Amino acid sequence: MRSVQCRHLSYVVILGYICWLVSVQANVIRPMPTPTPTYSTAIRKEGLLQPTTPPQFKALQRRDVVDNLSLYQNWASACQSQDTQDPKNALATNPAPSLNPVGLWKTITETVNCGNGYAKTVTKTVTTLGSSPSASATATATALSDQNGSVVCVDTCWSDYLWYTYGYGVSVAQGITGTLLMLLGIYFMFFGYRYFRPTLALVGFVFFATMTWIGLVNNEPPFGYVNNDIVYMCVSIGLGLVGAILFVFIYAFAIYFIGATGGLFLAVYILSWKASLVIQIEVARICFIVGVGVVMAILVFMLEIYSILFATAFMGGYLIILGLDLFIHTGFVNAWLFIFDKNPHHYITYLLNTPVYVMLSFVGFFTLVSFGWQYYWNIIKLQRYFGVNVIPLEAEKVATEEEDVEEKKEDTPSEHPSHHDHH
Repeated sequence: MRSVQCRHLSYVVILGYICWLVSVQANVIRPMPTPTPTYSTAIRKEGLLQPTTPPQFKALQRRDVVDNLSLYQNWASACQSQDTQDPKNALATNPAPSLNPVGLWKTITETVNCGNGYAKTVTKTVTTLGSSPSASATATATALSDQNGSVVCVDTCWSDYLWYTYGYGVSVAQGITGTLLMLLGIYFMFFGYRYFRPTLALVGFVFFATMTWIGLVNNEPPFGYVNNDIVYMCVSIGLGLVGAILFVFIYAFAIYFIGATGGLFLAVYILSWKASLVIQIEVARICFIVGVGVVMAILVFMLEIYSILFATAFMGGYLIILGLDLFIHTGFVNAWLFIFDKNPHHYITYLLNTPVYVMLSFVGFFTLVSFGWQYYWNIIKLQRYFGVNVIPLEAEKVATEEEDVEEKKEDTPSEHPSHHDHH
């Protein structure tokens, strides 16, 4: 019996010893896993936690402008080139690249729209030797950055910039459009307030033609429409005439479009006083243009005389300068193109120089001259209201007195000698 108890006791002691060994191994001998540091802890420990550098929007914008100017120069040189793409000329111009394993080369084929329905295909070979690029076709833009970081485009850069906007010389379409715009401007400057229905008709023409042009230019194919100039002129003028007829009949509603259309031109004018526009965020720019147009339309309801005088004066001054720019090619029209031409195949850039500043200044000068002239002649001299014929009070009195005299003469019986008096 005692041996059995001793055996059981030995089993308990052995089991306790085993449990003690397991406990020692788990808590002393076996190392505990090291806790993994979090990302923020590691960054803070190494001293790498610093604010993120903000994006350089101005540098990006300057880069886009320089890229566009480089495209202008490459395309202008391609269109000016007399190379007829003869295989011998192409071989002499672009010799076959060396197959040296160290060198890298690629052939670029590009079709350039030279305007007036003429496209030219240019093939260029770009090679690199080692780490030094030796390209037979490189960007040759002469655009520079001044101390303020703005882009300066001079000499060949500026001439190619104007070439991309207007082409070479004054085309037939530019001549007709420029003449029409200047005639419209002259009418608005001197007679915009004087005549009611003709002014409404011409405002409808300008508004509908402008909206039609915006739709056409934003949907233009990469190489233009077939008979591009004819499409722009005929469609724009045709729908402009529809707008003119419509505004004559809905004059009670169309009168507010005088202010709205003038506000559209005023907003474009304000935005044009800085390269790449004063407001460079597209959504904010659209809101600004729409807001100015709505405010001018409301002012027609509240201050009809002065609002219509200013709207017609400003439209006249702006249209005269816009039409003149199609003849003298200063780059003034690029502000209009930069705002409304969002075609992905068009690369529009708006730059400012002294001629553009002069054109902008003359818009303001013509507006002041027109406003003063129309106010003096129509309000002070003739005492006219827009769309209302007012008869002066003195003239009314004279007319009333003459009518009264005639009525008295008709009411007075004629005196005939009686038969007795005759005898």
